[in-house]
Amino acid sequence: MIIKEHITGALSSIASNKLRAGLSMLGIVIGVFSIIVMLAIGEGTTSKIVSQLSSMGADLITVTPGSRNQSNVRWSSGGSSPNLIDDQFLEFVRGIQGVKDISPTVSTSKQLIYKTYNTNAQILGVSGTYQALKNIALQNGRFIDEADVKKVNDSIVLGATLATSAFGAEDPIGKEIKLQNSIFTVIGVLTDNSQTNNRVFLPISTVMLKILGTHYYSSVDIQVTDASQIANTKSFITTELNRYLKVTDASVEKFTINSLSEVVSSLESVSATMSMFLWGIAAISLLVWGIGVMNIMLVSVTERTKEIGIRKAIWATTQDILMQFLVESIIISIFAWLIGIGWSFLIVYLISQFMTAIITSNSVIIAFVSVACIGVFFGILPASKASKLRPIDALRHE
Repeated sequence: MIIKEHITGALSSIASNKLRAGLSMLGIVIGVFSIIVMLAIGEGTTSKIVSQLSSMGADLITVTPGSRNQSNVRWSSGGSSPNLIDDQFLEFVRGIQGVKDISPTVSTSKQLIYKTYNTNAQILGVSGTYQALKNIALQNGRFIDEADVKKVNDSIVLGATLATSAFGAEDPIGKEIKLQNSIFTVIGVLTDNSQTNNRVFLPISTVMLKILGTHYYSSVDIQVTDASQIANTKSFITTELNRYLKVTDASVEKFTINSLSEVVSSLESVSATMSMFLWGIAAISLLVWGIGVMNIMLVSVTERTKEIGIRKAIWATTQDILMQFLVESIIISIFAWLIGIGWSFLIVYLISQFMTAIITSNSVIIAFVSVACIGVFFGILPASKASKLRPIDALRHE
């Protein structure tokens, strides 16, 4: 019952001093709004990147010739396709326990020309299994298949950005495009994807025989049977490949083996660090505005000195006065939190029309806890000052 009276009294005081209450709320509203919107954008961006990486094959392991130095830069001798991954190597990999499928690739870059358009294109020679393993989506036409590989066809698939740059509004399908000193026919265009937009895809046999003149592959993507055990499978494959390559010295690395799950984990770790950084900025912002709330509440105590004196004269206790101002501070903070949440949802909705932004329940809950703590912490001093006023001094105050 007493709490109800304190709440009623606080609401009455807020209603009768709207400007003062509004100024008290403003800083907290901005703090809550800023932190939730910033975290929503960060969460949305991370979620989109993780989703894109996962869709490209969370169950994939990639083996590349060469090792990594102390700067984590891959090093290998013998050009872009060193003499390591050949057909015999692929057959061994295919037979390793836990391997579901494989897809070798070769990569290089050559001049691509269509009419007046001329660029240095990133070329990826792929097999017929590449599309399924990497979840490649097409905007138009078809992707490289096994028939193209077997017949060493001069077929080419373009990334979305490259296709737009070269052909504009013109439909590329069926058009001929010059690559190196050969003419290739466009059979497909990929959907917009940051990983493939500026690449061209050719049958792996065509790149190896007609462009590079090699029998060795640049890398091989390995699809595992159980994605949840990818770390164990990766370790097992590493052991098996070292055995196949007769590597007895653990310090000798003839190949590098990676998985997208590691990239995703690293990205999530970076995201968590960035979230903590944003929380730190928001905490400082809320701290500053909390001080503002305290100052305004102190002014309120000064303005209401006579009211406090009258309440004490009619037997209001120190605890009653303390609770009166403390409850008022908390209610102002909660109202500010609600307004901040409303603004946040509105702004995030507008932002989401142009980019990915996600409001998580954690950000809302933590914002509430932070605001409640601000209401209590910065409301204590003004409330304490009010509760300690002597009735006779308060009644004499002008």
